[in-house]
Amino acid sequence: MLRPLLLKRAVMATLPGVLLGAALTLVGCSGGSEEEGRIRVTPAQIVGAYELKLDQGAERLELKADGTYTQDTVSQTHSVHHTGQWHIRKHFFDGSEVILLDAAIISSATPSNQNPQVGFGELPMYAHERSGRVALARNEVADWYYERTH
Repeated sequence: MLRPLLLKRAVMATLPGVLLGAALTLVGCSGGSEEEGRIRVTPAQIVGAYELKLDQGAERLELKADGTYTQDTVSQTHSVHHTGQWHIRKHFFDGSEVILLDAAIISSATPSNQNPQVGFGELPMYAHERSGRVALARNEVADWYYERTH
């Protein structure tokens, strides 16, 4: 009789610690946002024109209220004009992603390949707040953001 009572006490003493640990892990992992500045947005908040300035050119992006976009890339090696559709994917803890469907994606030049290639695919970009304005993260690690122009 003593053994089941001790086992019950051990389980009851451990359970709150496990629950607290799980709760802290969830809060620590998400913190409302894995990347500082990620925000939730509605289509009305992100419709507009954006520009991404790169070392060897610039990309301009216009998100339209009807769910279409226009993408213009101008660089020393390529000039691309492209249109397509976009939508928003909302994440419970991690803000909103703007998804460009069938976007023109130009690879970066490398020392061994100075001719970047144009490919097409889904381009996900998290919405951020930067300097009080909405920006779209083309590459968070490289600090490449489409900044709102109007």
